[in-house]
Amino acid sequence: MKVRAVRQAVIILLAALIPGALAAAFHPLRPPWSQETLAPGEETLATVLSWGDAVLWLDARSEAEFEAEHIPGALLLNMEEWDRLFPQFLDQWSPEKKIVVYCGAASCGLSHEVAERLRKSNISEVYVLKGGWEAWKERK
Repeated sequence: MKVRAVRQAVIILLAALIPGALAAAFHPLRPPWSQETLAPGEETLATVLSWGDAVLWLDARSEAEFEAEHIPGALLLNMEEWDRLFPQFLDQWSPEKKIVVYCGAASCGLSHEVAERLRKSNISEVYVLKGGWEAWKERK
């Protein structure tokens, strides 16, 4: 009797799992399985590019890295030279622009530091580019 009840429970479980698995795999409203997670204040390159000319790019890397190559139109603003570079940034910034800060790699924390300091300076619409400079380079 006990074996028969276990067998029936397994059959019922399998009968429920098959349509559930098919719905999870093929239903048009299923949740994405590999959705990219963003930290607070981060945006993907695709989203930022969709903003068009409403973006002011800020490079949080060193001056040497910036001089070697950077996103066209980007301004240099890093923590090491904040006092010198921040006034130059203010000259170029307008409140209608969304600020997007990037640094060298996806694991780089410099862009988050610069973004946080901008927010503390009462500058809104500040975002960090998910993937940093590497994401920009890989877009081609």
